[in-house]
Amino acid sequence: MAGITSTGLGSGIQVSQLVSQLVQAEGTPALTRLARQEADIQARISSLGNFKSALSAFRDSLSTLKSLSSFQKISANSGDATLFTASAEAGADLGSYRIEVKQLAQSHALASKQFTSAADVVGTGTLTIKFGATVYDSGTDTYTSFAQNADKGTLTLTIDSTNNTLTGIRDAINKANAGVTAAIINDGSGYRLVLNSTDSGAKNSLQVAVSGDSAGTDTDTDGLSALAFNSAATNLDQTQAAQDAKVAINGLDVLSSSNTVKDALKGVTLNLLQAQLGKQVGLTVSQNNADVSKGVDGFVKAYNELAKIVKSLAGYDAAKKQGGILQGDATLRGAMSQLRSEMSTMVQGLTGSVRALTDLGIRTQADGTLSLDSGKLNNALSSDRNAVAALFAVLGRPSDTAVTYVSSTSSTVTGDYALNVTQTATQGLLNGAAAASFVVDGNNDTFKIKVDGVQSGTLTLTQSAGYTGATLAAELQSRINGDSALKAAGAAVVVSYDSGANRFVFQSKSYGSASKVEITEVDTSSAATLGLAVAAGTDGVDVAGTIDGQTATGKAQELTGTGGNSDGLKVSVTGSTGYRGTVNFTRGLIEKLDKVLAGLLDSTGTISSKTQGLAKTLESINDKREELDRRMADLEERLLKKFNAMDSLVGRFQALGSRLTQQLATLPLNQQSNQ
Repeated sequence: MAGITSTGLGSGIQVSQLVSQLVQAEGTPALTRLARQEADIQARISSLGNFKSALSAFRDSLSTLKSLSSFQKISANSGDATLFTASAEAGADLGSYRIEVKQLAQSHALASKQFTSAADVVGTGTLTIKFGATVYDSGTDTYTSFAQNADKGTLTLTIDSTNNTLTGIRDAINKANAGVTAAIINDGSGYRLVLNSTDSGAKNSLQVAVSGDSAGTDTDTDGLSALAFNSAATNLDQTQAAQDAKVAINGLDVLSSSNTVKDALKGVTLNLLQAQLGKQVGLTVSQNNADVSKGVDGFVKAYNELAKIVKSLAGYDAAKKQGGILQGDATLRGAMSQLRSEMSTMVQGLTGSVRALTDLGIRTQADGTLSLDSGKLNNALSSDRNAVAALFAVLGRPSDTAVTYVSSTSSTVTGDYALNVTQTATQGLLNGAAAASFVVDGNNDTFKIKVDGVQSGTLTLTQSAGYTGATLAAELQSRINGDSALKAAGAAVVVSYDSGANRFVFQSKSYGSASKVEITEVDTSSAATLGLAVAAGTDGVDVAGTIDGQTATGKAQELTGTGGNSDGLKVSVTGSTGYRGTVNFTRGLIEKLDKVLAGLLDSTGTISSKTQGLAKTLESINDKREELDRRMADLEERLLKKFNAMDSLVGRFQALGSRLTQQLATLPLNQQSNQ
């Protein structure tokens, strides 16, 4: 029983309640102080988060102005979008033009005779489809000539028992994916195989030849020869003639194999939709400054939104007589100071009328926000858009029009760099020997070639005694460029006939030391008849020269600075050797701003470091709160011990008093007095 304590029973005082109130009175000020500190720190962390979000939004607004392509856009507007639409790219010829769409391009279409069903057997043999310009009168069924398109490959298909039906031939043609499509159409009287050239234009008509027809000759209407369409047999019906588009630009007729006309006006693409003779429609090609203006306006608005948020976080409200949660914060103040410093300075290396934001009508107002004079911006864009681009974007501006800026690296320093070309890039070239004849037969119709290091498969020429030097060159080029391995690698050649030397010339379409042409295998009499023997040609060479007086690295037509201030500066060079002017390189305002913002927003940046420091302070507050809880628990324990001891003592005194009272009541004197 001695171990049992009944708090307050001795004295009648509510000891637990009293101790609790005393402990609360002792701990509340400290808890209140910690809570206030915690709320302040959380508010600072939240405010820094808002500031960081505003910085990120401002950085996003830089993307349009950071990209050089934004300053190179050209608008092309058609006066009648039902006849044609237009688009333009950087470097397009600006001006106003009169356009008349006289004729639309169309592809060549041929149809076979009627068959009972799609499963009918046509025949076996070899089907060869070439592309070129055909002179053919469908009214009189007169096939006059065919000139092969050397830029298109030749399709050769073996038709045997596995694919000799109408359906099988259709599928074989479509599977080849070689520029011609096939379909089977039921015209109500029977099934017909329809061939259609994928590409439109007069130079892309179809010539269909048959060889080895098992059902008879290669030109009759029986067996596979029923699909022949050439000078020897026109067994297919021409349902649509191949035709070029014809468009008049300022009265000058221009032909195009496609309804997408790209080469007539520099940098301008016309999309022809409808022909209407006699109707001239305006075309306006002009600078597209809308995106740049929108980008600059977005830049100003994003900065002003940032400034607005900064004012709410760090400013002073005179009406409320209260400062923002981050008023006087060194991190915020330092970040804004860096941004304002970059935005107020002139871009190094720029000359002329546009060197700073103020030259575009962008000024800082009394409240720290920016104002934009749109008229001044538009005037600057109209007079020298490249100067505006150089103010914002990383840009190299060659003085020679045959030199094009390609790219730079972070090590490229602002400056003007002289360019000297000691060697221009060339293409790989192979000259054949003199040709004895242009007759192609079974002894000289196959060969293999390697272009730019890529080996072709076995190439088979169409056997014929009617070739000329030019037509055989076209056949050679068509066969080479149609090879699947070469096509997959992007390797191609131009084959021409040199009439002076009576030889075929093979030239790679690529430039530089990787540009090579090599004949790796020929047929029995190819060397004796066509002048084609196993041989390697002359490899191409890379461009060579100096940038800023230092030897640059050449690859194909691109020259790259190595070392010094021009390190990493890359330009594309065409034209002649010698001094080629200078390249003015500037880094622009946006890159500098982006670097500042990247540093501020980085996980190791000042804002993150400040936030992490505040988070640690929060942790220390939790530690202090736990420590306070321990101290209050200790205090409560001590107070309870003291009050319990007091209560126990009072209880003993009260018990003693009660006993004394009882004893006094039993004394004789006290009894007599009671009587």
